[in-house]
Amino acid sequence: MQTLRVRMMGQFLPVAAFMVAASACGGSPPPPPAAETAPAAAPAPAPAEPAKPRVFFMEPKNGATVKSPVHLVFGIEGYQIQPVPQGTVAPEAVRAGIGHHHLGIDQDCLPAGTTIVKGTPSWVHFGTGNNTIDTQLEPGPHKLTLQLGDDLHRTVDSMCETINITVEK
Repeated sequence: MQTLRVRMMGQFLPVAAFMVAASACGGSPPPPPAAETAPAAAPAPAPAEPAKPRVFFMEPKNGATVKSPVHLVFGIEGYQIQPVPQGTVAPEAVRAGIGHHHLGIDQDCLPAGTTIVKGTPSWVHFGTGNNTIDTQLEPGPHKLTLQLGDDLHRTVDSMCETINITVEK
């Protein structure tokens, strides 16, 4: 029986020694590594100011020499192009921030609030909301003016651009 007790002690001692060693080392898993501190984020840039509303010629460019028929493409920023409503539009029903293009051939920009008269050969109305046209022009230099009008065809303040082109013979 003594032999059995020694044998059991012989098996017990290594286990006991391991437990003592483990508890001496703390007996718990090592702490996680300290989190690295991220550098402070740069402050967000101030929001960009909205672009000033404008109309412009996408094609042709100012100073271009072109062939007739002349292909014109208009652009706009900060405003919406929409067809003019059908029927009579009351002044109080004019939609803010919405307009349509007018093309002046050999014309200057008109003062703000001026009504662009329909049916004159000098001004082409784009009341359907389109932004392109192919138009016949005589050979030589021409001034083209793009002007935005509201639902009553009144010019919108600062919404005009003029370019000069030359039509080849």
